[in-house]
Amino acid sequence: MAIEGRVAPRDLALLLHTFHELAYEATFPEKEVEKEREVILEELAMYEDIPEESLLDKFEEQLFAEGGLKHPIIGYPESVRATQAADLRRFYERELAVVPWVLLVTGPVTERALGAALKSTGWHGQPPPQHKARLREEQVSPPSFQRYERPTQQVHLAVGGIGPAAYDWEAALPLQLLLHEIGGPHMSSRLNSLLRERYGWAYTVYSFWQAYPEKSVWGIYAGLSPEAAEKALRLIHRELERWAEKPSSPAVLARIKRSFLGRQALTYEVPSHRLYIEGRFLLDQGQPLDLRAWQEAVAAVTPQALQEAAQQAFRQVYTRLYAPIEKVPQLS
Repeated sequence: MAIEGRVAPRDLALLLHTFHELAYEATFPEKEVEKEREVILEELAMYEDIPEESLLDKFEEQLFAEGGLKHPIIGYPESVRATQAADLRRFYERELAVVPWVLLVTGPVTERALGAALKSTGWHGQPPPQHKARLREEQVSPPSFQRYERPTQQVHLAVGGIGPAAYDWEAALPLQLLLHEIGGPHMSSRLNSLLRERYGWAYTVYSFWQAYPEKSVWGIYAGLSPEAAEKALRLIHRELERWAEKPSSPAVLARIKRSFLGRQALTYEVPSHRLYIEGRFLLDQGQPLDLRAWQEAVAAVTPQALQEAAQQAFRQVYTRLYAPIEKVPQLS
């Protein structure tokens, strides 16, 4: 669970006081719970109205047979309607109010001003976070192809699978490099160049990597012209197979690493993202993130490791597809 806030430096104490109440003194009044219930139900309905959001949420459900990773954090309409204020209080007292929180602050504030704000809001003297691994075995479903008709104008496609745990850098970083090259957030990625620029089949295409301490979920999303969906799907599979067939050259890998590290540097320019990454690492691993060690781990990835990551991750592929009603052939 993460809570983010942005205020002017003069209001830092007020924000910290609010966060302390949320972390250790929340009460969950019945009236407020009922109001929030309606907000969440509206959000769930909104996600269903956005095919891309709905597809990606349901994609993770397709991958897992049992376990926490199968279910969306926001829940389901049935569970949201059934949860009462008393249930929230019990969960809060059992889980959230008894574990230390990690508080990270960045911005134009002096160390002295921050110390004063911490002392005045209850955070000063809180026990340091204790790493407590609570990993559960996630049961993976067999690979599958699931197709659904929706009243849309384009085909929405997700192709992906299961990857290594987030903090297993030796196994996870080669896969991240592959996904960055295949469909990363840059116009020169392989699938952008092919599906959008060369053939004009895709409106949107990108890779994604959802990192969890237990496992990770990797995938490729594409918004496609219905007439080109079958060809585009074959091309995506060929691209995945190509990386598994033989190692890349050292020069190609060096280029991928430069681009990947450059993207990471740009991402770290966004304070909220940086705090989220570092706070999550501290909670999950019980120690601060050593960014230099992470960069060295990226530099140590070999062409053979890239090929092995492709062979491992791409050998079991799941597909989920939303097709316009009666506009696209039955893909398989």
